[in-house]
Amino acid sequence: MSAETSPQPIVIVEDNVEANNLLRDWLKLKFQVTCFLDAESTLRILPPSAERIVFLIDYNMPGDNGIVLKGKLVPLFPNAKYILISGLFDEKLTENAKAAGFDALVPKPFAMPTITLKIDEVLGNKTKESLVDLVKRQAEGVGAQVQ
Repeated sequence: MSAETSPQPIVIVEDNVEANNLLRDWLKLKFQVTCFLDAESTLRILPPSAERIVFLIDYNMPGDNGIVLKGKLVPLFPNAKYILISGLFDEKLTENAKAAGFDALVPKPFAMPTITLKIDEVLGNKTKESLVDLVKRQAEGVGAQVQ
């Protein structure tokens, strides 16, 4: 598979198992997804890379919060894009996240198509097939095969 057709790598760092699984199941239809439940395991397991990875990082986690984690990831992943997700956004957190250099902020709860659009936005993808359209197309293909 060439670099042009390889799925975009996405790393989810979300301590809520259900939210983590929901994001994984939605995003794996379009992206190459790796999931972690905390900052410590992300830093311990994920090998450094110059690849353009997108990190979806929850703010409120045990141990390091999402802003602290991003600070530790940047030297290991210099070409990455970072999206902070949180149900706690207020003026102060928004300012801190912007000062930390996050590429995007997404308040929880959010609809799954919203996160896909935000990923495409931070990557500069303007005309990619939306994940909703991809799911519909795949479902139509399955229906055609069953008949």
